[in-house]
Amino acid sequence: MRRPLTIARALLVIGLGVGLLSWRESVGHIGNANFLTPAYPLGATHGWYHVFREVCGDVAKMVVFLLLLFRSAQWRTPATWWIGLILMLGYYAPFWIGEPVLPALSAPTTPAAITHVVMTLFTLGALFVARPAFTQTKDISA
Repeated sequence: MRRPLTIARALLVIGLGVGLLSWRESVGHIGNANFLTPAYPLGATHGWYHVFREVCGDVAKMVVFLLLLFRSAQWRTPATWWIGLILMLGYYAPFWIGEPVLPALSAPTTPAAITHVVMTLFTLGALFVARPAFTQTKDISA
């Protein structure tokens, strides 16, 4: 079980590392005058508040992904695997699910879209490669 878990951990770190490029772009929107919405009745900076909430939630999800794959075997159960999958789908699906309905909800550039694809494939791949470590009753790699 040790080798698949090691591979999964490497995939996760790479995926999250690539994802930090996108995350950093989001952080850069906070305080950026180009992201003000002057006509919005609740305040021109309200969009910054939503980006701030997003980046904080993203950090929390990334920490959970790391905990699931890097903590001891007792953290890895079938239930925690499903929790990881649900969190990953909630984190990565918004990169694409809006585009077919509203093109304005797609990545703004081709490099951004590529970044989103790479980060998703590596992290979801990590979870699926690690799946046996979540279904075994005893894991010697802890």
